[in-house]
Amino acid sequence: MISQLGRYEVVSELGQGAMGVVYKAKDPLIDREVAIKTINLSLAQEEREEYEARVYQEAKAAGRLSHPNIVTIYDVGRSEDIAYIAMEYLHGRELRDILNDNRLLPVEQVLDITSQVALGLSYAHEHGIVHRDVKPSNIMVVRDGHVKITDFGIARMASAAVRTQTG
Repeated sequence: MISQLGRYEVVSELGQGAMGVVYKAKDPLIDREVAIKTINLSLAQEEREEYEARVYQEAKAAGRLSHPNIVTIYDVGRSEDIAYIAMEYLHGRELRDILNDNRLLPVEQVLDITSQVALGLSYAHEHGIVHRDVKPSNIMVVRDGHVKITDFGIARMASAAVRTQTG
């Protein structure tokens, strides 16, 4: 496991995705926990440029949104062959894990989660951003029942020229 990404001190690995690893880290400048999504750029030149552009597109898409139901993006950068996005660290669970508990959720909770996701998506749409990958693993439910949409990795912006899929 790496120990440093830019100014961030990596604390632990949170998980692995299709394109990289997500870490829990500390921002020593303001003493705050962050989640850092990474993409390894040790690829061929053309692939590296495309994947790096996708990281910056995600940061740009989610970073310009300020809404209670959308994860907050703090920073984007590159450290050697790793591009990263530093974002709000959420103390909670993915909706996917909650649904995998094999128990029915109360109707009120289902409506509350659905309503919060709809509010976040509506806000993104008002700002010209379509998420394009809404699924339980991209919805975080924090301790107090508050819901946050994450992973704008394949979001499409009206002004974007970057492809969201290889090829």
